[in-house]
Amino acid sequence: MISTTRRITVVTPRARVDVALPVQSTLAELVPQLVRLSGAEGQASPDNPGWVLSRLGDSPFPPGLTVAAIGLRDGEVLHLSPRERQVVPLLFDDVVDAIASVAATKTGAWAGHIARRSAQLAAVVALLGAGVLLAAGLSGTWFAPASCGAFALVLLLTGGALSRAYGDSGSGVACATAGVGAALLAGLTAVPPFAVSLDVASLAAGLAALTAYGVLAAVLLSDRLPWFGGLAVAAGAGTITSAIVLLSGVPVAGPAAVLTALMTALAALAPMLALRLGKLPLPRVPADIESFRAEEEPTLGPDVLDQTASAERILTGLLAALALAGVGGVFALLGDDSPWPAALSGVLGVVWLLRSRSYAGTAQRLVLLLAGLAMLGRLGAWLIAWQHGTLVAVGVLVVAAVLCLAHASRVRRGLRSPYWSRMMDIAEFLGLIAIVPLVGAVLNVYEVVRGVL
Repeated sequence: MISTTRRITVVTPRARVDVALPVQSTLAELVPQLVRLSGAEGQASPDNPGWVLSRLGDSPFPPGLTVAAIGLRDGEVLHLSPRERQVVPLLFDDVVDAIASVAATKTGAWAGHIARRSAQLAAVVALLGAGVLLAAGLSGTWFAPASCGAFALVLLLTGGALSRAYGDSGSGVACATAGVGAALLAGLTAVPPFAVSLDVASLAAGLAALTAYGVLAAVLLSDRLPWFGGLAVAAGAGTITSAIVLLSGVPVAGPAAVLTALMTALAALAPMLALRLGKLPLPRVPADIESFRAEEEPTLGPDVLDQTASAERILTGLLAALALAGVGGVFALLGDDSPWPAALSGVLGVVWLLRSRSYAGTAQRLVLLLAGLAMLGRLGAWLIAWQHGTLVAVGVLVVAAVLCLAHASRVRRGLRSPYWSRMMDIAEFLGLIAIVPLVGAVLNVYEVVRGVL
């Protein structure tokens, strides 16, 4: 006896259902019922105005065919997915209209969002200038830190109100970003004689104020948590280092060396921290096929994409925070005339450059590249101030330019050598190993051990 139904499983973005389909019914008749049974109503968007049935990896079935015509068998799994809207090419009967339409839609044309971003950037610059003028005009009195702190607090509250009450996240972030400069100036002028200074006490106060501001901004503007959270992490690391120097009276090179080494080590943990903070679902390995089927749970693609994008932003913020703290440590480290801090700075710069190869994202790779270049740039400035250092700096820059041009040529021709990749891996590994003894040299550990022995 020939069966009049086909028992199959239909998988949708949010669920899966087992159904029996009449063989003489067309797909156009069945798809609306399948959408209703699976609870997929309302999931279609303007770009996906309907639903189609297909086998995994195949093109959608024509809606006019019957279940028997598509050769469906019992036990098969079909996928019910949103239909993509077909883009119809534009036809113009007026050449002027065609040129105007292309000019208005082409990449690079001035648009409303560009004007909005430009206005917000101008507002940030104006508010930063207002904070600088406020600190300069009241310098030497206690009104300078008080007014700058109040100004930063007003900007932060205004940014939170714009973001939460009015839904204008961009303008809120602009106000909060401008408040970063005011908060830093409030801390830098908090120590008598209430003038901007870069000594250890003023720097510790400024970084502490910046840490507190970053934490408050991350809470009020939660959609920019990676930005302000990263700022708070970097400023907090600098605050701890400055406090150690201030309270212990040790030279700044020692704590700065430990800071840079610690930031380099923590950068290796940033991807795992981003996965945890982004709440990405981790894959589970089932014990057997029964456990796999029992725990099988469809995951909505857009949800995973949103979580992945959030984790990527968190990773960028973490790397930027660690890089900022590391670069600040190198700048403080090279205030010493000893060659050991210079050697450590050079190794750190090369390690950060080589580590950028581990990231596929443009933002993450740029953060690490800029950090490495900033460290090496500070080392170049130290070499220029050193005796006969100008010639050495010129030679290093020429060699670096030749290497960059050679790399650009190889990338253009699509040449990739596993040997060069392996050599860079070895160079990064050796650089990481060299950090520990160089930190010991900066801390004068070997001199202390020699004196004891």
